[in-house]
Amino acid sequence: MRHSLLRPSGPFLFLAIANSAAAQSFADFCPTGDEATQAAVVGYVTDPEAETIIPGATVAASWVQDNARQRIEVQTDIQGLYALCGLPQGAEVTLRALIGDRRGEAVPYTTAASLAQQDLFISLTGEPETREEVGSLAGGGSGGSGRAFSSEIIRADDLLDLPEMSVYDLLRRHQLLRFERVSGAGEVILLMAATSSARAGGMQSIQLRINERREPDAIGAIRDLSIDEIRRIEILTRTEASARYGGDGFVGAIAITTRNR
Repeated sequence: MRHSLLRPSGPFLFLAIANSAAAQSFADFCPTGDEATQAAVVGYVTDPEAETIIPGATVAASWVQDNARQRIEVQTDIQGLYALCGLPQGAEVTLRALIGDRRGEAVPYTTAASLAQQDLFISLTGEPETREEVGSLAGGGSGGSGRAFSSEIIRADDLLDLPEMSVYDLLRRHQLLRFERVSGAGEVILLMAATSSARAGGMQSIQLRINERREPDAIGAIRDLSIDEIRRIEILTRTEASARYGGDGFVGAIAITTRNR
């Protein structure tokens, strides 16, 4: 589904155009940007099954620059149009549409032109898709069936070649972890080799700490956290977690350190 950006049907939130259908340029979309060094990509987010344009979705772009993951995101306007400004020229970028717990397909894109159109797609009618795109990394081992990591420590450098995804997507494919749904407790995280632990009548999830702050809603916290924000992830055994956190670590722990710490 392709939509022309040259015939707007209403006001755009991201366009610096005074209700005009004139030919659009980099400056129209990114009036404060530098066309000599930056690129922009614009487009619509649509549901291919319902054949409808989606307003209010988030569009994220991620890329590697100076050996570090970079990420920017914008929201589509009421017309379902997005404009990503500030991208580096000549870079390999990954684009993805997100809305709620639904994630569109990661789309590779090269910023060969200062301004170009790339429409994105995300389904609002089917089940949220399960991502199986995390590949094996050197020293990580494949583990079969989409299992990517096996080491107890994941560093930012280990994530450079991965597409944009949440930490939830990443850890679901870690060889040392398993995710289970428990009646009355929702989804919990357990060490693969550990025996399920019961406390207060329910299964006890391993502890999650982000920048040493304990997160009571572990699943929610990692769903909302992108791997672009990660500096280090540690998977701690029961012994290691107990030594570091005392009795709170009796079933193991995940310690995450973010870049903004």
